[in-house]
This record gives sequence, C-alpha cells and structure tokens, in this order.
Amino acid sequence: MKLVYLAIFLLLVLCAHAQNDDETIFDEFTLNIGDRIEIGNYRILFIEVQSEKDGLAILGVSKPGGTLDEQRVMLVNNANTFDGGAEEGGLTITVEEIFDDQTAKVRVEHKENMGTARKRVSEGPKIAKNVPNLIVKKNLDKGRLTVGEDVKVTVTVKNIGTGTASSIQLEDLPPLSEFTFLAGYPPKIKDKLEPEESDSAIYVMTAVNDGSVKVPSIQVKYKDSKENQKSNNSAPFDLIIDPKSKPQLNIEMVPSGPLPAGGQGLLNISIANIGRASATKIKIESDIEPSVGFEAIGLDKTFFEIPPGKIESYSAQLIGKNSGNYTIILRAAYSSSEESMLSEMQTEIVVLEREYKYLYLLLIIPIMAIAVWILKRYREYKY
Repeated sequence: MKLVYLAIFLLLVLCAHAQNDDETIFDEFTLNIGDRIEIGNYRILFIEVQSEKDGLAILGVSKPGGTLDEQRVMLVNNANTFDGGAEEGGLTITVEEIFDDQTAKVRVEHKENMGTARKRVSEGPKIAKNVPNLIVKKNLDKGRLTVGEDVKVTVTVKNIGTGTASSIQLEDLPPLSEFTFLAGYPPKIKDKLEPEESDSAIYVMTAVNDGSVKVPSIQVKYKDSKENQKSNNSAPFDLIIDPKSKPQLNIEMVPSGPLPAGGQGLLNISIANIGRASATKIKIESDIEPSVGFEAIGLDKTFFEIPPGKIESYSAQLIGKNSGNYTIILRAAYSSSEESMLSEMQTEIVVLEREYKYLYLLLIIPIMAIAVWILKRYREYKY
C-alpha cells in the first residue's frame, strides 16, 4: 500500500513540474543597435530605430537552418508573435520604449522550458548610419564685464553625426534681463548641415544691470532623414557683471609752510584719478576763508581729461597779507560718461604776525642805564 502512495506522490510531482515548464514567462532588455537576444534556438537582433517620432523600430528574428529569418518593423507597445507566439511555444516580442535613435527597451515572452534569455552586446560601432548629431556651443568674448560694456556672443553648431541634419532651429530664449540686445539677435544659422559641417552666428548685447548672471543653455532642434525630431543643448555657465566703472578724483594739497605776514609761499596741488574710468571736463574752483587778508594766485584750473591711474599736478602762489589762520577749499567738478561728479578737499595756511626789529633797540636802554649806574658807583668807591 505504501508503494502505491509513493507512486501517486511521484506522479503528482512530475505533473506539477511539467506544468511549470509549460508556463509563459518574460524577460526585458535594453538594446543598442547591433545587440541581440538569444533564447532557445531563436536569435533576436536589434537592427535600427526607423522613427523615433512614430515609435517604430526594426528587429530581425531568426533560427539556425533558415527555418525562420524575418525582419519586422515593430510599433511601440504592440506585440509581435513568431511561430504562434509564446502561448504556442514560439516567441512574443514587444518594443516597450524607444529612448533615442540607437536604444530601445524590448520585452520577450516565451515558455519557461526554453531556458534563460541572454543578451549579447554587439562588438561593432554603436552609431547608426545616416544619423545626424548636432552639438551647440555658446561663447562670450569676455569672462567678466561691467555695466555699460558690450559683449559679443558666438553660437556655433556642428554636425558630428553620420547623416544630414535639416530644419535646424536655434532657441536662445528668454533674453536675459541683465542685457539689452543690440544686433544679430536672435541668432540664425543654416537650415541644413552635412556631416562634419558647422555654422556660426554672432550677436551683440550690452550689460545694463550688475550682479551674478546664470547664462542659460541654448537649444538646437533638427530632423534626420526620417523626419525624426531631435535636439541638443549647450552647457549653461555663470557670468559676473561688475557695477559701472566711474572716475574718482582725489585732491591733495601740500603748502610750503607757514607764511610770514607780507611774505609769500607755494601750494603744491595734485589731482589723481583713483577710479576705473576717465574723468573729463575737469574744472577746479577755490574758496578762501576768511576771504580778506590772504591771497592765492593760480588755484583755479581746467583739464580736459584725467585717465584712470593718472595724476595732474600744478602749483599756486600764496601771499599772506595779514596774520591769522586761513582755509583753502578746492572743488573739482568733472564728468563720467553719463553723470556729473564732485570732489572736495581743504587745507589750512598759517600766516605769522609781523616782527618789528626796532623793539629790540628798546632793550638796550635799560641795559645801558644799568651799566652807567655800575660805572658811577665804582668811581665813588674808588675815591
């Protein structure tokens, strides 16, 4: 009786195993052009993407001995059966997704008893024939600029692929708020580029606001020979716009020293531009406080231009009429490219009191009187 039960148990195990072998399973693979899948006696070859836009890919399915050798255009998410499909012991193949003109995701359904599906990577080149590939670059002729400066932008597009690119369009939007666009914007290039051919466009813009600017990427759109829409972007980059360059005049006055009343001296004056732009139409004007008792000749001057880092020097004659402290104030009015500016500096001049030499004679009188008195007393005591 035990042998009967054992035989029944073994029969049930064999039936269950047979049912498992008869189950339909699936595998998914990401394939590049030239890659293949091997399952049982079947060979599945990924030939090309016929149309990215329409979701069409071409796969070849074959068996040794020529019993099956077929190339078929497959639509994305549409199952294709071979030898009756997976339910009948053949294959069911579905292109699930097309990533680009060289890559797709493929699902293979088959009976479990066929074994394990394996991917074989192609050893040949991965680039499909007659496929364009445009690269786009955007360059500025200055890495850093200031408000008011112009910058030249060069956009270059090159076809590094193996096919002709057509219907080429550049999208360089939106315009940057930190700039005004002068000429050549938006950039335009050829409508068609052959392999290894390139084209460039140039436009000019002016910086109007300072700060750190994120220059966005520029996109190029184009089509291949099968009217598939493609695109590529340039790399974004950062740009620094400094505040507008301005002149800054620094006035320095060095007097020759204190003046005696009625005497003369010199005042050496230096006007230095310590800014980053030229100062123009410079007019030097002076005030003296108090205005009576002191005179300066040659304080007021005009200069057409003082470039950045340059100095203009001159001297004025000082005449001290009355003793006292006098303040000389110099004001330099000048212009930058778009505004008027003013610098001011002052210095103090001391005029000493007048010395009268006859006062020294008054000291001789008491000295002589003392000397006469001493001499008289000497004579009295001598006798």
